[in-house]
Amino acid sequence: MIIDIHGHYTTAPAALNAYRGRQMALQNKPVKGTLSVTDEQIVASLAGHLDQMTSRGIDSLFFSPRASAMGHDVGDEVISRHWTEINNDLIARVAGLYPGRFVPVCQLPQSPGVPAERAVPELRRCVEELGFVGCLINPDVSGGLAPFTPSLGDRSWYPLWEAMVELDVPGMIHASSTRNPAMHLNGSHYIAQHYAAVVELCSSTVFEDFPGLRLIVPHGGGGIPFHFNRNRALHVAESLPPFEEVVRNLYFDTAVYDADSLEMLVRKIGVDNVLFGSEMFGTAKTRDAVSGRFFDDILGDVEAIGLSTEDREKLLYGNALKVFPRAAKHLSLVGVQA
Repeated sequence: MIIDIHGHYTTAPAALNAYRGRQMALQNKPVKGTLSVTDEQIVASLAGHLDQMTSRGIDSLFFSPRASAMGHDVGDEVISRHWTEINNDLIARVAGLYPGRFVPVCQLPQSPGVPAERAVPELRRCVEELGFVGCLINPDVSGGLAPFTPSLGDRSWYPLWEAMVELDVPGMIHASSTRNPAMHLNGSHYIAQHYAAVVELCSSTVFEDFPGLRLIVPHGGGGIPFHFNRNRALHVAESLPPFEEVVRNLYFDTAVYDADSLEMLVRKIGVDNVLFGSEMFGTAKTRDAVSGRFFDDILGDVEAIGLSTEDREKLLYGNALKVFPRAAKHLSLVGVQA
């Protein structure tokens, strides 16, 4: 059994981009409008995902809108809300067409300078009405420009953390686009934001104030295992709780794309805090000329690090069941029992 907790709708029908174009043209008089996409178009757009899931033995994919297109830095709060609702409704349709195979995860209607609590109604709608099991959280809402987004350790995020704990859903810390011309979107922006998220959360009192909060940082935390002792040293210097203890309040996925890095992640963080996630059809969708396989086909990396049977099962599906309790209803449709 394999549950992949990190997938995005990067292959959505072209009508979604057309909707966005119309929305941008009407920024001065925003209207929500409708998205015209047939079930047949959705099915065709997912053929590649389904083929790879079958060939790689992935039973269920936790599926969210395309992260780089969440577009929080574009337009105002109304535009962000409309765009978010359109994307989340589309993800709900995907989950409805493939029960249990695609498990819905929502984006939030974040906007620069807008309090995080204003995203809570959409989170509630997705979880309580549409059956979503988690959310994406952009830690850099304006894409690197002013107004700057508060640290994830800042109390301005607390209404969102409170709602997530109440709803019993986790969040994946996932940036969207960047306005900084010095930052490569996939190469440096995302990884830098993931690393910063770990540093900011671990040096805060967030997990003391919300012990039930579950947050996932993708791509191995953006290099955290490599700089583990740097952060331990900072925590000592600043009289903070030991980094090696507080970091285990967070969860990480396996989308690091090589066995050496994955082994270090599991060894330093602990297998109980690592979930299988590949972000197929994302940054690492190309083929490795050395191994001959696609970079995001990471099951071989998992097998190469020599886990026990128990730890392998935790990483491949057991931890996902623990971190995403609302997924149990969806996963039962593909034969997974929590």
